[in-house]
Parts: sequence; structure tokens; C-alpha cells
Amino acid sequence: MSKITKLILFIVFLAASGWVYVTFYQPEAIKPVAGSGHTVEIKMIARENQWVWDPSTVTAKVGDKVIIRIFNEDNYDHGWALEAFAINRRLFPKQETAVEFIAAKTGTFQFYCSVPCGDGHYGQVGTLIVEE
Repeated sequence: MSKITKLILFIVFLAASGWVYVTFYQPEAIKPVAGSGHTVEIKMIARENQWVWDPSTVTAKVGDKVIIRIFNEDNYDHGWALEAFAINRRLFPKQETAVEFIAAKTGTFQFYCSVPCGDGHYGQVGTLIVEE
């Protein structure tokens, strides 16, 4: 059997294995979610010298495109991280930063400041609630 034939057989086997995994074995928690076509825009502020997010709780529905526009009032950097959706953005001083993602799973998720920024850094947390 030639190398080309072996390569073609390997590729067919690999593709078939991927299809079997996605069809029968892929956990529900990591399956893609169909977009709802709805966009949720949220204005958020990192309050100056307060180490808080305003608002600190935001809500979306599963499948929504979420756009969070965060304005950093401080004279130093902050970060905005949401590990459940693999997001980590740097927020520069006195600027607005847009964070966009699809709310692909339901649940309650914590977001936080990911840049050490002062005395209240570890308390600078908030909650994202994604509903059915």
C-alpha cells in the first residue's frame, strides 16, 4: 500500500472518529449552543478608588451575544476576567473597553479584576447569571 493511500485512510479514520465522538460521546456541557440572535448590551464602570464593578451582577439568557462596555474611572489599569468563558481583558485608565462573548452555558459565574490594582483588588468581583 502506498504512502498516499495510507494517509487517505488515516484521514478518513480520523474524521470518522471525530464524528462518532461529537455524535455520541461529547458531554452536554461543552456542546455548542445555537445563538438566540439576541444581543444584550451592558454598561459597566470600575468605580474610582472603590474596587467595585457597577453593576456587580449582570444577567443574560443562554445563546445571547453579550457586549459589556466597561469604563475604568481609575488612573491605573484593571482587568476583567470571566474564566468560565475564557475571557481576560485589560482595562486601561480613563477608557472604555468592550468585551464580547456568547453566553454559551447556563449557570452563575464569577468575574473579577485580573490585574493587581491596590488594597481592594481581591474584593473586586461580580456575578454573571446566564438563564435558560
